[in-house]
Amino acid sequence: MKAKRMMAAGLAAVMAMGTLAGCGSSKDTKTAKNEAGEEIVNLKWITIGNGMPSNYDSWIGKVNEYIGGKVGVNLEMEVIPWGDWDNRRNIIISTNEPYDIIFGNGNNYIADIKLGAYTDITDLVDENMKEFNELMPEQYWEAVRVDGRIYGVPSYKDSSISNYAIWDKELVDEYDIDYKNLTELEDLTPVFEMLKKEKNDYPVYIKNDGVYSIFDPYDQIGAGTQILGVRYDDAEGRVCFTLEEPDVYSALETFYDWNKKGIINPDASTLTEGRVYNMWRIAQGWESAGVTSWGPQMGKEVVVAKVGDTILSNETVRGSMNMISTNTKYPEKCLQLLNLLNTDTTLRDMFYYGEEGVNFEYVDVDGTQKAHKINEDWSMAGYTQGTFFTVTPIETDTNDQWGEIKALNEQAVASAMLGFTFDTSEISDQLANCREIWLRYRSEVMTGVKDPAEVVPQIKEELMQAGFQDVLDAAQAQADEFLAGKADTADAGEAQTE
Repeated sequence: MKAKRMMAAGLAAVMAMGTLAGCGSSKDTKTAKNEAGEEIVNLKWITIGNGMPSNYDSWIGKVNEYIGGKVGVNLEMEVIPWGDWDNRRNIIISTNEPYDIIFGNGNNYIADIKLGAYTDITDLVDENMKEFNELMPEQYWEAVRVDGRIYGVPSYKDSSISNYAIWDKELVDEYDIDYKNLTELEDLTPVFEMLKKEKNDYPVYIKNDGVYSIFDPYDQIGAGTQILGVRYDDAEGRVCFTLEEPDVYSALETFYDWNKKGIINPDASTLTEGRVYNMWRIAQGWESAGVTSWGPQMGKEVVVAKVGDTILSNETVRGSMNMISTNTKYPEKCLQLLNLLNTDTTLRDMFYYGEEGVNFEYVDVDGTQKAHKINEDWSMAGYTQGTFFTVTPIETDTNDQWGEIKALNEQAVASAMLGFTFDTSEISDQLANCREIWLRYRSEVMTGVKDPAEVVPQIKEELMQAGFQDVLDAAQAQADEFLAGKADTADAGEAQTE
């Protein structure tokens, strides 16, 4: 341990003099080595959260002391606040700002690949992420492939979508609400009318994106917009205008009804942040999150009911990925670091909970080591970093939430379009215009301000004028080709086994 501390101190001095190479810098001085005699390289990782941790310096010192001897890496983190993320990330990518690893999701994944921002890691994964490969199902790699190649490391966590209706338990008990059988939106109206009258509050308190879970059954196939998709269980792969689909259209009618009845807060369409307390809401997660997360966040005891199937798609997996810059000099080291983070519980806890002794500590609960949060100050977002399944459970987790999440993933229904990514290059202008049209309408449609009987035809007319039919046709042609190829592969596989 003393030797490691001396090494960490030496690294700090080297970094201060600017002699460690990293982030594709022009100077590549190989001075620092770990105890195994391997060169220690400097890597920068950019991610999202609540900003830089207040104890970042002491935390990163302990992280680097730990990882230096294991993978020969000295790490620098930049944690960008949520509200600044989109602008800051776009600047980083568009200006080719130096970094080695960056968090991302499906919103920009395809566009960034086309810009040449990320390293093709397809042929590097097996050698540098052996342990992670043993942990993660092959389907997850398929979900991040683009034209057969891999450009991002997915986080193996709640990587399938399971939605839950979350209720204030006090209200459920007071009014004997049969919440387990109230999982269809239209069935909720009488209950919400009653709660509105009894509590003089808004049962559905939302911000400007509304109850967006209504689009989750539709695989967006990489188009990046809610209005286009293929229903996850449609083996024929019909590409549709989702606003006209019966389930989505019915939901929009319900929102309009709720808005007129004062069930939805009247300022919803202009709000960019929701409120902490909700009588009811829908969120992605798992059942025990009601005890470990949703309830504590709201300061209330809650009960939850699952809504719909658990779905695995490209979008669900691409919700959390880490990509390697094409400008890094050390793609292998980046992957080795991510492999260690995903499979080494000590390091995983450092990222998930923070600094031991400052943000959390280990405690013994009935002979099992668990984590106790000393405070809630840790500002890094755990879902962005890696898998959940090597994190030490928190002391209050009596439900094995990691096991619950893993079981949900294993039970998930795979989208018919899993592994397919729509090549939008031929219709990029039309698609961009269509996205903008939907964004202009979205807040008022999703919060029930507009009557769908009037606004959906209006949106469709504008979309068609902007070339939406070209987009639909191109997507359908590619989807058909993908499914035909999938069928041929399956037939060939069956022939080989006969």
